[in-house]
Amino acid sequence: MPNQIQFLHLGLGAFHRAHQAVFIKQNIASVSMRKSDVADSLRAQGNKYEVIARDGSGETTTLIESIKESLFYPRDLARIFEIATSPDLQAITLTVTEKAYKNDGEDGVPARLAELLQARFKTGASGIAIISCDNVPSNSQFLRGLILEVISAKGDRELLQWVSSEIRFPNSMIDRIVPAMTSAAITTEPFNQWVIENDPIESLFVGTGVEFVPDVKPYELAKIRLFNGVHSTLAYIGEVEGIEFVANAITHPVIAPFIKALQESEMVPSITQTGGIDLNAYAATIRKRISNPTLRHRAHQIAMDGSQKMQQRIFDGANDLAKLGRPAPLHVAAVAIWVHFLATNTDIDDPLAHKLTPLAQSSDPLEAVTKTLSLAEFTRKLDPKYFDQVAEDLKLIRSSSVLELISNRIAKS
Repeated sequence: MPNQIQFLHLGLGAFHRAHQAVFIKQNIASVSMRKSDVADSLRAQGNKYEVIARDGSGETTTLIESIKESLFYPRDLARIFEIATSPDLQAITLTVTEKAYKNDGEDGVPARLAELLQARFKTGASGIAIISCDNVPSNSQFLRGLILEVISAKGDRELLQWVSSEIRFPNSMIDRIVPAMTSAAITTEPFNQWVIENDPIESLFVGTGVEFVPDVKPYELAKIRLFNGVHSTLAYIGEVEGIEFVANAITHPVIAPFIKALQESEMVPSITQTGGIDLNAYAATIRKRISNPTLRHRAHQIAMDGSQKMQQRIFDGANDLAKLGRPAPLHVAAVAIWVHFLATNTDIDDPLAHKLTPLAQSSDPLEAVTKTLSLAEFTRKLDPKYFDQVAEDLKLIRSSSVLELISNRIAKS
């Protein structure tokens, strides 16, 4: 007899196994969207695996048994649709990365979700929650808009009305450092956080540590800027300067004060609605977590898909500072470092690398900056008022080094 599945998760990566699958106590069916190896490996060991949480003081090991089925899309499509239409299902959760949040045909995540919801609608099953767990501003609501676009394009008014009224899309914020893994065991940090906007799904999370709040935006902004923005900045510094692990980058005597100043002098002031969060204390916690030497989180992994990440992690913060009339020289430096990375790195994993790299390689720094940052595919562009400053920083990097640039910026801050 098939398992009674309450949660269907799309994105069977290391993060899901170290995060949602740890918090959720009900039965999960987890779907790999790209390749079958992880699903097949988990299935072969009865879907059980260990999560090892490490820091400088030791480690703890937890056996995870919440994943009851490991599936691969599209091989296991019949079973996925069976779960999606079951009255037992309470929620669909997702970790599919930022680059999946666009409508790009039938194989796109929004289109696949629209198909699952259409099948559920036809059975007369009740509404469910769809919870995005990706680093996208207003993540679930943004996904809702994409799904409704797909349905509208098909002209299915009944389905459109049903999804609009019966399917809930509470935004969420997730936080745990999980380096990419190939083995069945997952190594991570002790810290683990999941914040979800108030929703009836809360009844399934009693006693789990998941936080439910009226508005997730302050948590989301704090995490995307103070953590993810710093992570990306460290990754590009590390890639350019040959520092393999971000824990080594953030403890570097030149880089450490730059990151601290970036957080405290610019990122914190860019967030005007704090939701009661002590942002400076949160920033200090982030620096300590990233410096955990036992995680061995590679800069190369974090540097992936920068074109999909820099917009919300760095550009948005700089733009908000401009609106507040505040300078953003450290954000500008971070952008210049990224442009230099695009121009010089020979192993860039980014869906827009084929367009960005030739632009960033222009011998004229201002032309390189202007054309790179004006790419049509960017939906959240950096304010052009910064372009001259970014170009000046890029010029300094080219004539000297990234470390010289950030030393210079710290001296002036």
